[in-house]
Amino acid sequence: MIFLNPKIKYYRIRTFGERLNVSFDYLRETWKPLLKFSLYLILPICLIQSFAINAVMRFSFRMGYDGMEEGFTYFMMHYVVYFLCLLLGSAILGALVYTLMQVYDRRETRLADLGWTDFKPLLIKNFKKSFHVLLLITAFMFLYAAVMVAMAILSPWTLIITVLLLLIAVVVFGVPFTMLLPIYLFEDRSLKSSLQKTIKYGFGAWGEIFLVMFVFGLLANIISWVTTMPWYILTIVGSILGLSDGLAGDIEHQFWYMALTYTLGIVQSYGVYVSSIITAVGYAFQYFHLCEKREGVSVQDSILNFDKL
Repeated sequence: MIFLNPKIKYYRIRTFGERLNVSFDYLRETWKPLLKFSLYLILPICLIQSFAINAVMRFSFRMGYDGMEEGFTYFMMHYVVYFLCLLLGSAILGALVYTLMQVYDRRETRLADLGWTDFKPLLIKNFKKSFHVLLLITAFMFLYAAVMVAMAILSPWTLIITVLLLLIAVVVFGVPFTMLLPIYLFEDRSLKSSLQKTIKYGFGAWGEIFLVMFVFGLLANIISWVTTMPWYILTIVGSILGLSDGLAGDIEHQFWYMALTYTLGIVQSYGVYVSSIITAVGYAFQYFHLCEKREGVSVQDSILNFDKL
């Protein structure tokens, strides 16, 4: 197969502008298989996630009317389902994006004519790794929430200062941790070893990573906003009209409204996942840049290839 553009080399020292360009060059070349396989894997999760998030929104509006205890119980049940879908979907998507990047680098034909059997074992392996990383992040989130609650109970008067300090800590430590997933998935390392390298590389290039995180996050949020707004506006308007009509809320029980909010919820959920592909690719090329800058990976590969001749 003949390709118009040369194959993208991962491990290169690049300026921020070059990292931005090469990320979009990669997305431009591989967007079809990325969307194709993400649709197959993520859409079933979006079907459940849409139901859960619509229920969460509906119950959050009605908790004050149906009674806090009953409303809160339903709210938490559906929120747990939504959270589990989000956790599973994020793990699958992260594994898929980085698996396809690995396959792209290894195959002469890149991602052309790619089938499930060509990368299924690697995808399963990377999914397990991705899920472990997300479980670790979830544990940190619960720890963060527990600290906030504990500090609020101990000293309500300093809650604002406590929240501010914890937010600063999240930003300071959260930025370097964006390198954890690419390090863990692209290298043959344990999770502990990947954490150590994340701390070493992440804090050493905090400013670079923050800039990548900000720019790619902004682009991803724009895409997410486009797919979310129709669902959000319809849900808010329907909830307000339902409350104004009394507890029953006739509009919320109309088939056309339920079907439309469910469909738009699927679009919203899938749009959020697709937008995260942009940030994942951006983080990957930031990781490649740091590895080449610190380790000279491409030079080592050239020496190994020369020895094989």
